[in-house]
Amino acid sequence: MSREARKQSVKENIVRSAIELFKQKGYDRVTVEEIACQSGIAKGTFFNYFPKKEHVLLHLADSYTGLMGDIVRRHREGAIKDRVLHVFQDLVAMYWRHAELLRLALAETMKAAVESPEGGANLALLEDALTDMIQEARDDGSLRGRWDARLCASVLSGIFVHTLIRHASSLNEAEIVETLRRQLELVWEGLADA
Repeated sequence: MSREARKQSVKENIVRSAIELFKQKGYDRVTVEEIACQSGIAKGTFFNYFPKKEHVLLHLADSYTGLMGDIVRRHREGAIKDRVLHVFQDLVAMYWRHAELLRLALAETMKAAVESPEGGANLALLEDALTDMIQEARDDGSLRGRWDARLCASVLSGIFVHTLIRHASSLNEAEIVETLRRQLELVWEGLADA
């Protein structure tokens, strides 16, 4: 096994072990020492891969970003408003399947975004995907509007993230999707001159 393959294998093992422990004990009650022990590595080795325990969650959130492209590609047809809602619906479904861990990952992502410009990479990917969708709709003439595509995407991603933060613990998956649908209806007139 090459050195890079071994490093990737160790990193994946750390993440798997951490997730298992987070599920068993809860994130706050898991220590780096326990993750290292569960992974079969020394505590110092953990820090070669992750500067802090929180970075395991950020890595988890990053690993879901590869799915963003797949989700957007699944919704290439139809009206832009419907496409955005379908993307949000798929993201909510993914979030719901792994709610406990992704809730923690979302919290760490938000904290990282506040602490540094690079920390919001996960959020930027959603915004980038929405920007591309809006720009494509503008280019093909199916969406007219005076607002910059990036600004529109920022508003839409803000709605999505806010809805998860505000309602994920009090609403079920269908209620969150309905909330997003209503919010999109509310803001859509500001995004399009249709």
